[in-house]
Amino acid sequence: MLSACQTMPSNDSRSLSFEVPKGAVFSLNQKMNIPQLYSHGVVQMGKEIADDDIDDYNINCRLDFKKLGPRIIEPEEFTVTRTEDGTDWVSNSGILRFYTEVYLSSNQGTDVIKLTCQEYGDQLDSHFTVAQMQKALGDFMSFRFVK
Repeated sequence: MLSACQTMPSNDSRSLSFEVPKGAVFSLNQKMNIPQLYSHGVVQMGKEIADDDIDDYNINCRLDFKKLGPRIIEPEEFTVTRTEDGTDWVSNSGILRFYTEVYLSSNQGTDVIKLTCQEYGDQLDSHFTVAQMQKALGDFMSFRFVK
């Protein structure tokens, strides 16, 4: 039985009810530069960018690691261990941050933590889909869903 607050799970990454499943593969398809004193790299519109260049009102994704740069992360496939979606208030003026956190593990010993994709919006906006997240990642990073 379903209650009014439950949503049906979906296998369609264009659906708001689709979640990146545990065991899915997340690929870093290109080398990622981690700047000095940072522990992450950022991708938006399929390109690696600096933190100062982020457009918060379009989906941007940050890949977090434990160790600080400068360093280069080589292309690798990671395993998804869990996923969380959420919304936070950014300011009293009604700006919200919509986000998806994808926790990752490495079989090669890379100190990866998670991928966080986010964008700002208002109370009339809705969370982005996994398909929209993949579009923001472009060819730089990608998901492969295990059946």
